Amino acid sequence: MAIPASRKDDKIVSGKRLNGIRRFWRLKHMWLGYLGEYSGIFYAAAIALMIFSLIIQARLNSLVKKYSDVPVASGKDANTCVREMLQSNEVYGVTIDHVSGSMTDNYNPRNDTINLSDTTYGKNSITAVAVAAHECGHACQAHSNMITYKIRQLIAPVASITSRFSVWIAIIGVIIMSSAKSYEMSDLGYSISTIGIILYSIVVLFYLVTLPIERNASRRGLKAMKEFGWVSDDQYAAAKKVLWAAGDTYAVALASSALTLFRLLLMRNSRRR
Repeated sequence: MAIPASRKDDKIVSGKRLNGIRRFWRLKHMWLGYLGEYSGIFYAAAIALMIFSLIIQARLNSLVKKYSDVPVASGKDANTCVREMLQSNEVYGVTIDHVSGSMTDNYNPRNDTINLSDTTYGKNSITAVAVAAHECGHACQAHSNMITYKIRQLIAPVASITSRFSVWIAIIGVIIMSSAKSYEMSDLGYSISTIGIILYSIVVLFYLVTLPIERNASRRGLKAMKEFGWVSDDQYAAAKKVLWAAGDTYAVALASSALTLFRLLLMRNSRRR
């Protein structure tokens, strides 16, 4: 018996809807669901990292606020301490400048400037002196030709670029693999995803190099604080807490980038034909 035209149309529409639903669940499965046999490990690590990140940030904010109102024993302000530290390390040509904002302090190697924020510039609190000494530590690293510091400066511009699009390249490759109807297209998607993963690995490498550099800058700053007597023994312990808590944020950034890399690898490998 012939099927009426209306019923044929209904079947076509139903088939299209069914295919659309299948594609939707396939994409949902790809982003939120199964990532291979290590799927559970990834989600457990992601939740743990999120909690750890919140704790680290809360602790840092608390310590910064607590010691921002406590003057150092020597009474010297951050600018004076930086000058003494630079002179002690025979670092010349570095200028001290003011930058707006709170905790936006940084050392700029391009123009050899230590930029101190509103909460640091001219202030004599434990937090201000500790942060200024840390940034001065970076200036000392640059002028002592520290190898890892040089490596980071070479990686930084590349990582800045690849961090913007490497993940999307990897995702596009995974999408091609997921919708591929032939082994050739699946292999193409795999190759594209691999390129994205390799590019994102540069970002992970940047954070991997950055963490020990930040710790080293803090050690240099703490050493100067103790040697020049800027702080008492109790204040030295407080300054160390502030700088180590700030350094922990770089540890979180490294862990986060490594976890993202792990996710991209799981997404790619779980969809290879």
